[in-house]
Amino acid sequence: MNVQINIVIIALIAFVLLLIAMIILIQVNGKQQLERQKEIIMRLRTHAEEFMPPVLKALDDWKMEVNTAIKLAAKDRPIKRGEKRDQYDYQLFNSILYCNNSNYFFRKIDERLNNFSSKIHRYYALSDRELLFICLSLLSLSDEQIAIIMNYSSASIPTTRKRIGKKLGINNNNEWNSTLLDLVQQN
Repeated sequence: MNVQINIVIIALIAFVLLLIAMIILIQVNGKQQLERQKEIIMRLRTHAEEFMPPVLKALDDWKMEVNTAIKLAAKDRPIKRGEKRDQYDYQLFNSILYCNNSNYFFRKIDERLNNFSSKIHRYYALSDRELLFICLSLLSLSDEQIAIIMNYSSASIPTTRKRIGKKLGINNNNEWNSTLLDLVQQN
């Protein structure tokens, strides 16, 4: 009887060791697959940049510059008691984007994006404020950041987006970014 119990115990120990070995192999294999996937994604990004239209590349570069400048400026600002890190002031955005001087801002957009603001301004009969809203949206700024720059309340940003969207022929918010990118590519 003791021999049978010993055999069962040895079999159970061997089974547990086998399971542990399989789990370790799965984890190692999973990490290797993850590393391979990261490498493939990096290669795809590199190749995508090669084939990216110049206007979209310029927009992408501008987004990176603006977001980097905002992060650096926010990092340098002292944090006051009770203040959140992601709250910025109006002067910070003006210094980064020159939004207080709309002519200069639109001139910079036209230099970067092949006369985008001039063309879209005329074609859709947009006001300067509406065009500013569109350009800030293109930069992937958050609704709160756009509200600070335009001196709006955060709650009015979706309404403004919907109103401008009607002029541009955008039916819902899900189409907003893709339609704006299409407009950039068309110009």
